[in-house]
Amino acid sequence: MDNSSNSEVKKDKKRKRSRSQKNEKKKQKSKKSKERKSKERKKLEKKSDKKQIKEKEVKIEIQKKVEESETKEQRTTRLKQERRKRSRSNSAVKHYQKQIIANNPVSKSNALGYDKQDRFWDGFTWVPKTNLHDKVREDKDKVMSLTSRMRRIQICNIPTGLTNRDLYAELSRFMNRNYLNDVGNAKPILYCHLNEKDRTCTIELSSVEEANRMLKLEDIKLLEESCKIFRLGDSLYGQSVNQSQLVQQAHNMAQAQAAAYLALKSLGYARGQREEDEILAQTGIPSRIIKVGNFLNVAMAINLNRNEWNEMREDLLEGFSQCNQIEDDFFVKPFQAGLGAEAGSLFLVYPTIEYAQRIVISMYGRTYNQRALKIIFINEQTYIRSYIPLKLKQQPETDEMIKREQDKYDDEDFEEEEEYLDKMDNGYIVENNNNNTTNNNNNNNNNNNNNNNNNNNNKS
Repeated sequence: MDNSSNSEVKKDKKRKRSRSQKNEKKKQKSKKSKERKSKERKKLEKKSDKKQIKEKEVKIEIQKKVEESETKEQRTTRLKQERRKRSRSNSAVKHYQKQIIANNPVSKSNALGYDKQDRFWDGFTWVPKTNLHDKVREDKDKVMSLTSRMRRIQICNIPTGLTNRDLYAELSRFMNRNYLNDVGNAKPILYCHLNEKDRTCTIELSSVEEANRMLKLEDIKLLEESCKIFRLGDSLYGQSVNQSQLVQQAHNMAQAQAAAYLALKSLGYARGQREEDEILAQTGIPSRIIKVGNFLNVAMAINLNRNEWNEMREDLLEGFSQCNQIEDDFFVKPFQAGLGAEAGSLFLVYPTIEYAQRIVISMYGRTYNQRALKIIFINEQTYIRSYIPLKLKQQPETDEMIKREQDKYDDEDFEEEEEYLDKMDNGYIVENNNNNTTNNNNNNNNNNNNNNNNNNNNKS
């Protein structure tokens, strides 16, 4: 019995040992397999990284070759396409739609169960509620149209000389600088329209919150002139929409009656006088200062050199100067550009308002570089406060600017002759010649005195 029990115990021990050994072998195999897999993954990752690096290097080389071979027009088109791709990814409409999906008050209120009304007040009318979380992706235009009136803002009393591009750039810069835009939205303005007759600007923002922040300011300064801000549909006197519409209709009727009266009265006037009055009415409030624009593109202005700028300035001054009546002129270069003074625009100052009006009438409808000239009167105070500091700016002296200013024909000899003639016209070389003549005369006098002294010594 004892022998049998001992044998069974030994067998059990062997079984346990074999099981433990098997488990250890399995663990070792699993470790080895994991190590192999990790090594393989690392190898694959390294290979993929190397491939990506090679692809990037190849792309960079291809871009360099393309940039070297492509012309300026091809380069501008390529840069425009890249900017469009970036703007599509960072568009204000997509940002506003994401905000609606993330902060959906309708879905939250329905989930809590305490808001079961069918309509809500948007500031003007009762609008039926919709489940925006489900319908944003299906009908994006409908979502934006529901809040279009709440997102529109009007700015009045805009100074003359500004364009849609100037206002869009300045207002978007102002909103980004003062944190009036939503977080991550670098382009808060969707639409900008300038009415030059009424001197008003209509702006559509990407969200209602941005519009409310702008309305809290009440006014904004453009060229040191205060411009009032109010919601589109409201009036300056705090009237409601219906009352303002009635007032506008009455005002339009009065204008129509006055126009009919003036039309009957103007039959006795000469035709030329009426045309002159129409031209002056289109150019704004009369002033001694006029602005001439729309004859040079901004992209073209950057690539012009110093000689081309001077030639263009002389051509324009010949056309706009009658009997040398121009007191001062300011031809805006790219480093002097600012709000209302785009690169390539020309400011002219005349002695009186009458001279300026005559030249505006005579030059109306003229073209330069196959473009119609746009002539506007500029207020004298705004010119002194805003544009003269731009005129006093000095050009930064860098290698690129020096190369750009140099003419293409610098290697030839006649360029030195032109510089010599310019110096002659300015009087630099005449002064040097005078100095040389005086020095020569002094030397001759000294020589004569020395000769006389020598003769006297010899006689003695």
